[in-house]
Amino acid sequence: MEPNQHQLNLLLERIYSGTANEQEKEIIRNWIISMDIHDTSVTAETLQVAKLEMLDRILTTNTVVTTPTLRSNGFRKVLRTWKAAAAVLVLAIASWFLLNKNKPSKDPVYTTIAATQRNIKHIELPDGSQVWLNAGSRLEYIQDQFNKDKRCVKLTGEGFFSITPDEARPFIVSSDHIETQVLGTTFNIETYPGETEIRIALVQGSVAVKDTHTNSYTVLHPNEMLRYSRVSGQTGVVGFSNKVGDWVNGHMIFEELPLGDVLDRIAYRFGISIQYDKALVMNKRVTGNINPDKWQTVLDDILFIHKLRYTTQNGIVYISKR
Repeated sequence: MEPNQHQLNLLLERIYSGTANEQEKEIIRNWIISMDIHDTSVTAETLQVAKLEMLDRILTTNTVVTTPTLRSNGFRKVLRTWKAAAAVLVLAIASWFLLNKNKPSKDPVYTTIAATQRNIKHIELPDGSQVWLNAGSRLEYIQDQFNKDKRCVKLTGEGFFSITPDEARPFIVSSDHIETQVLGTTFNIETYPGETEIRIALVQGSVAVKDTHTNSYTVLHPNEMLRYSRVSGQTGVVGFSNKVGDWVNGHMIFEELPLGDVLDRIAYRFGISIQYDKALVMNKRVTGNINPDKWQTVLDDILFIHKLRYTTQNGIVYISKR
């Protein structure tokens, strides 16, 4: 259930103090994803970058890093409601991007490209490589270092890559502590914050996937997918049958994806709130190539094969057994 203002205030205090547990972080994560914030002074993509930055801070750190205009010890005096808090955080981060992107600095200058919550974005990198970003995803690279001795980018969310061959400059995609290295090939990476797995599917060519924690490599061949568990740190390689890149045409592609992650993606895609018991979806996976129309149709098709159903109450979708 979506938290009310009092609950949100308590959760923010716990996140700022570093005492929030994973369930509480998940509540805030879902709330941030579902926020619809409009501001005409910056582009939708800039706001999306800021929104994803907020999400990263909550999911990857013990405490939220405050901005110069919003300090934890003055929090109650500055923010009256949680909706105001979200707007101030987003605009503070967006303003930082706008004010600092052209300032000279000794620190690396990153180029950040983000797809909005509703749209897929196609980009061409300086080396001619093509990348499609799924809705709510982003790509970053250091502007003056890309395409020198190597081509390094960082992905958050999902991206489909068609890489220009260049044996002298390997192309490396970082996602958490997983690095995918290629010379020229076509592949798909799913690395959504909060999901249980990072997934790399190779369409053509070959890639070497490195776990930077263990320095171990896994080489993939066409039609192989590597699944890395964020929980256990273990990897496995499986085949796949779907056209993993069909999402660039608006489809929803699931290849042995945990059901819980599928439900979260549906909630994000259609802007709805889905509540479910994690025990109910445990050890259940979904494979399918869906051309989404209505969320009701998508849920019906997916839940039917797992003998589940959904009901709605007060605008919230609840998952239960049949």
